Amino acid sequence: MELKNSKKISKKESVSPTRDELLTVGLGCLNFNLKRASRAISQYFDHVLDKVDLTSPRFNILMTLGSTDGMELAPMAELLVMDRTTLLRNLEPLETLGYVEDVPSENKRARKVALTSAGWEALRLAYPVWKEAHNHLVENLGTTEWKTLIKGLRTVSKKRIFEK
Repeated sequence: MELKNSKKISKKESVSPTRDELLTVGLGCLNFNLKRASRAISQYFDHVLDKVDLTSPRFNILMTLGSTDGMELAPMAELLVMDRTTLLRNLEPLETLGYVEDVPSENKRARKVALTSAGWEALRLAYPVWKEAHNHLVENLGTTEWKTLIKGLRTVSKKRIFEK
């Protein structure tokens, strides 16, 4: 996602930042702070979901499919903000475990997947583990802070902030 009318900057146009400027990146840079928070949360949920042999991206796929009668890969990738390759890499083990299967799609050129009964069972086992971990985070963060954070993250993920 590039800014509109953006062009490559030449070496002549570039300006070397000072050390003080670089030190402030960690304080105010959205990318830096979102990546740090994302890694911390992902590591926490990966650790918690390991009890049920899932990773957080795979749990998110199961949860997404559990809320539908199946989903084509392109809309699922867009919803999860995953590129197709990453989605396929996370779907493969779920298919191997028998949690996900291909189902007919109205669009013959699109691949659609849905949960199997084994997938529903995996989700049934994982959901209380996820819920306990999620509630623990909300308690530690505080409900008001959590709601504010979720609202901000939804704004970011809808890509509204990238428009110039």
